Amino acid sequence: MRAEDVGLSQAEYQRILELMGREPNDLELGLYGALWSEHCSYKSSKSLLAHLPNRGEAVVQGPGGNAGVVRLAEGVEIAFKVESHNHPSYVEPVQGAATGVGGILRDIIAMGARPIAVADALRFGTDRPSMQLLEGVVKGVGQYGNAIGIPTVTGDIGFSSTYRANPLVNVMALGVRRPQEAIGAATAEPGQLLVLVGQRTGRDGIHGASLLASRDFDEESQELRPTVQVGDPFLGKLLMETTLQAVKEGLLGALQDLGAAGLTSAVAELCESSGVGAVLWLDRVPLREPGLTPYEIMLSETQERMLMVVPEGNLSRLQAICEHYEILATVIGEVTVGHQLIIHHHRVEEAHLNTTWLVGTAPRRPVDELWWDGLNSSATLDEALPEVPSFSVGLLLKVLSHLDVRDRWSVYRQYDSMIQTRTVLGPGHDAAVLKLRGLEPGIALTVAGPGRWTAVDPYAGGAGAVYRALSALAAQGASPLGLTDGINAGNPDKPESYRAMAMVIRGVADAARATGVPVTGGNVSLHNETQGEPIWPTVIVGAVGRHPRPEEPVRDRLSEVGERLFLLNPAPLNWGGSAAAWTTGQPTAYPRVDGDRARRVLEAVRDWVAAEHPRAMRVIGDGGLGATLVRLWVASEPSLGIEVQLAEKSPQEKTLRFYNESPLQWIAVLAEDDVDRAIAWWTRESLAYAELGRVTESGLCIVDGRYQWAYSDVMAVWHQAYKEVEA
Repeated sequence: MRAEDVGLSQAEYQRILELMGREPNDLELGLYGALWSEHCSYKSSKSLLAHLPNRGEAVVQGPGGNAGVVRLAEGVEIAFKVESHNHPSYVEPVQGAATGVGGILRDIIAMGARPIAVADALRFGTDRPSMQLLEGVVKGVGQYGNAIGIPTVTGDIGFSSTYRANPLVNVMALGVRRPQEAIGAATAEPGQLLVLVGQRTGRDGIHGASLLASRDFDEESQELRPTVQVGDPFLGKLLMETTLQAVKEGLLGALQDLGAAGLTSAVAELCESSGVGAVLWLDRVPLREPGLTPYEIMLSETQERMLMVVPEGNLSRLQAICEHYEILATVIGEVTVGHQLIIHHHRVEEAHLNTTWLVGTAPRRPVDELWWDGLNSSATLDEALPEVPSFSVGLLLKVLSHLDVRDRWSVYRQYDSMIQTRTVLGPGHDAAVLKLRGLEPGIALTVAGPGRWTAVDPYAGGAGAVYRALSALAAQGASPLGLTDGINAGNPDKPESYRAMAMVIRGVADAARATGVPVTGGNVSLHNETQGEPIWPTVIVGAVGRHPRPEEPVRDRLSEVGERLFLLNPAPLNWGGSAAAWTTGQPTAYPRVDGDRARRVLEAVRDWVAAEHPRAMRVIGDGGLGATLVRLWVASEPSLGIEVQLAEKSPQEKTLRFYNESPLQWIAVLAEDDVDRAIAWWTRESLAYAELGRVTESGLCIVDGRYQWAYSDVMAVWHQAYKEVEA
């Protein structure tokens, strides 16, 4: 077997020879190929990610674990993370997406937390095959989440031809645990047993990490279909209950899920983080079919499996729990002193490696700090305002029909968002709100990251994704606890793709640091490139916050005639990166925001909402002010209407105000009696505002007294199902 067969370069192979002092056999080479892959080692991004702020008062576990953990309240912690399954979802949409959900749920479970929510962020092309991919991916997400009993409570979706052959399937999961149930992979001790629990091992997923997820697509990509795993949510449910029961009873010394690279990564990463070694007896691994080789057993990515580290005295009790749930549990090895990983198969030593070689010395691309410091430069950006169309009735309808702006009902109607009965606000809102039984603070969570923004300025788009996510929390009066990010980019070996990825990360880092919200973990997916064409560098930001009154969330609809509408923190006129700009073919640089000011604005809005509980709030989102007004309106009784007066004078300025997607803007809906008090608060906090208008009984949306839209006309374009928009 050659180095290239497992995704290694010749330089990497030479490094392996130096470490080992001999040539590796095929099994050993396969282990290196998996653990030194882009997907497992983060070799092109790890030094960049080290710049993300990851400490905060609420942080219990930062980057390095299966998921980040933050403290919600005394005795309650939240584990959360975003993960991608992009390449598998292109090759096999239903199973690729389903196993993406299963994988991120096991990451949460591996922290000792019970999953209570899922959020998805999806990106697709705009042609007919892309719509077929969309159908399969949504089916896969819903199929797994619905069956295992975890609600999908919020999400995000975007479209561009750039994702035609590289759809993005990023999934965030969130779970709750008590501090005494905390567990991870860093606490294994010599003498403890390695117990493989769950599904029998098959041939699915072999080389999924090293080849499928760590290389560009080409005309032979369909040949990788056998490397996509198949999920079983019902077995996943049994595995979840088994694992959480074992954690609750304190039976485990350590815990690691089997994800990318299967048993290889689970054992090697557990050993490296715990500072121990291990011996494995592969002939004891339960197989789905006879005749699997040691190579196949070690690299299989069969789903629904956990590696439990168990003190020998606790084994019988663990086995009893597994028998109760009718799930397999097999001792396949033992933790040892030192750093040696020794693999046996039928009493023959098949591999003998140092786990530090496999994990600790994996390749890592260095970052020049002067180069990093210059990534936020705007010197090369064209910040001149483009020629924009005059304000018109037709332009709003055109923007509302943009695939990024349309109602997402056709996706989230396929998800069960109410199972577990914790969901107070679910899909269709800026943020989901969850209540926890017997506990006053609740949870607000959201995901954001329009690729349109990073396409025109990766740095500003990365920062903008953070600001939008935090804006959604602020609109609920929720205090942010932490962020998780999913970075999706092209081939990192190409300078332009690597720089674009780095600029996105720099934008996320600067915005997170400025707002004081730590990034507790995340994911990087590279080589999203087909036939030499990369995707837009795309970041998905998930945010979690402490909600003060989950039983009474701030609504995002109109209630009665006479309510007043205000635009909070109106942005300078700009529509760079907006859906309207892309619709008219004039995208310019997405606006950059001063970080210190962003923090002040977010805190002012959050504090005001928490204290005053306005009638309704909505973040200015995809489609700008115009589309956000429509979302408020169509969520209300059809008999209600809106009358808006824009302060801008020229038809072009009105267009820029109505469609810009600059971050940190909100629409606030107030009762007439609350207006004076709100204005006094905003003035005291130096929070800019502009009065927009009021709620009427006309059943129409009217702007400046001359532009008007009927409810039915708006719904006809905004409520469309997704379909191809280009040949």
